[in-house]
Amino acid sequence: MSWDANWNRTKEYLSEKKEASQGTTGLLDKTDISREFLHQPSGKAPNYRYQLQFPEYRVYLAISDKPGTSPNVYVTILAEALWHVGLSTLLELLEFDLLSFGGTIERVQPSRCDLCADFRISPPLTFSLLEILRVSRGRKIRMITNGGDLETYYCGSASSPVQVRIYDKGKEIQKSNKQWFLPIWGVDDPEGVWRVEFQLRRSFLHQYRITTLDDLWEKIGAIWAYLTGEWFSLRFPDNEKAERRTLHPWWLAVQECRDRFGAFRDAKRTFSSDSMEPIQRTLAHIMGRMISIAAQSGIKDRKKAIQHLSELLYDRSDDDKFNEEYRKRLIRLGYRGTLGGSDDEE
Repeated sequence: MSWDANWNRTKEYLSEKKEASQGTTGLLDKTDISREFLHQPSGKAPNYRYQLQFPEYRVYLAISDKPGTSPNVYVTILAEALWHVGLSTLLELLEFDLLSFGGTIERVQPSRCDLCADFRISPPLTFSLLEILRVSRGRKIRMITNGGDLETYYCGSASSPVQVRIYDKGKEIQKSNKQWFLPIWGVDDPEGVWRVEFQLRRSFLHQYRITTLDDLWEKIGAIWAYLTGEWFSLRFPDNEKAERRTLHPWWLAVQECRDRFGAFRDAKRTFSSDSMEPIQRTLAHIMGRMISIAAQSGIKDRKKAIQHLSELLYDRSDDDKFNEEYRKRLIRLGYRGTLGGSDDEE
């Protein structure tokens, strides 16, 4: 990333906003094309002093006007945006956002890549089964269980060039309410959906001579074949030599995903199934608070309790504060089906 001649002035502006955002959940601002975002009080150690949070991604900026041994801009993209919009569109949007600060993208270098494939499995996986079948170059093993049921299985340390995570994605989206995965999977119920996910860090990508996104797209199939064939696999213990053991049928299906990589990155879906459950959760919380306030105020009638809560909320808020917090909340919620997080009123 290179910055224009006004970079010193831009840094002063970013520093002022960073300081003003201390002790807040983010300071609301707009780009020159009216894209709303938040100035966050924290950056990203050790190189990036400023953080700008957009609905689709977080942008971390260093103070240098040019890249050095590391890039002077670091971007993390939300999974929701990637699954619904696609990377090429997001990069175009990022280019506009950075241009409003006087920045020009000179080069895009992948620093981390997560590759995954999802499967519906019955019966569910167990730790003992995975340990019996595992053939891996990773030594460190970790698991997360819930009531004796396996939820997540890790192979490889979190800081290593490669780590694989096999986990119950169905349970995860029920907890996080990522209901938008259901139409992507083509199912009505997430139960039994497990994900195989490889986390690849920069050192691994460097070994494959991946310095651009084009490099990644060209080699992604070969990388998946290596990861699921040589780095980690599930095989029956029917031979002393691990590489000659028979592949588990499910893992054979995992390997066969090699030819499918690339198609998913432009998937587009709506968020119509991603709103009802969190609203019900919020209502349950509000109901509990309302009953507490009613009990403290000696109000036994339900309608009077609702009216009393409305009066209290009205007295403690104003239109300007509500509008500001509403816009900030849209950004923190992330991508919601519309680029930029703008609200489409019907």
